[in-house]
Amino acid sequence: MSIPIHAPSLSSTSISNLQTARLWIDSFPRPIGFNPYAWNTTKRIALEIWKCYFSNKAFDRTVNFMHPSFYNMIRTPEGHPLLVEKSIRGIH
Repeated sequence: MSIPIHAPSLSSTSISNLQTARLWIDSFPRPIGFNPYAWNTTKRIALEIWKCYFSNKAFDRTVNFMHPSFYNMIRTPEGHPLLVEKSIRGIH
């Protein structure tokens, strides 16, 4: 199942490239008790979503029941979601 990406509007976000997106993702601390491998995987998936955002392609994986921090990673610092949220199970 593909999850649609919101059309990129780089003027509406302070993140305009993958390097800045990686810094944004890395700004989220690993939750206490969260396995380091699982956290790195969570961050890798978030970066894949940012890559899709910048290339304006749907995300071709499922995103279900991730840690709440993950959903913030895939929003711009201004609060705009990268993915069409109604297509994601467990986001609310």
